[in-house]
Amino acid sequence: MLKHPALLRLPSLAPQIGRISTPSSFGLRRISAAKFTTTTMAVENYTFGPYKIDSKEVFYSTQLSYAAVNLRPLLPGHVLVCPRREVKRFVDLTAEETSDLWITAQKVGRQLESYHKASSLTFAIQDGPQAGQTVPHVHIHIIPRKAGDFEKNDEIYDAIDDSEKEMKQKLELDKERKDRSLEEMAHEADEYRKLFV
Repeated sequence: MLKHPALLRLPSLAPQIGRISTPSSFGLRRISAAKFTTTTMAVENYTFGPYKIDSKEVFYSTQLSYAAVNLRPLLPGHVLVCPRREVKRFVDLTAEETSDLWITAQKVGRQLESYHKASSLTFAIQDGPQAGQTVPHVHIHIIPRKAGDFEKNDEIYDAIDDSEKEMKQKLELDKERKDRSLEEMAHEADEYRKLFV
């Protein structure tokens, strides 16, 4: 499994007589009798524990972190910020990853609070199984908040915990899930991406 974005190289081909240019999904191959070159192109890969995250779901990224829309948001704007490197526990992040993760969370939170006309933000981490973490990859929940969105303010934490447990149970039982479609999530990510241009 790739832990960081990587460059993919096209397979090398034996030089052929004449010049041929063939497009590829990874770049452009140019072959000639005198010279052989391969062009590389960066491919973004994101993982969330054992799961692959489609790049269409990611709306902000740095070299060390990324922000993605949530499969099952509790409220509008509920997103996740994760380190690119798969790290199970918060204490296992490097100092640079910790700093970048929180700076990313701050930037994302600021933009989403404004976008959703919220008045506050909830930042939450469930660090380890007994804390309610179901995906073994550090992640910060960012949730724009408005007055009255939960009857009692701290109910948000119970909702996060219930949502995580529900996701784990559905994944383990392989039941049909009522998740948002990739199209819905991609549309939301496109809207959020515009906030960082």
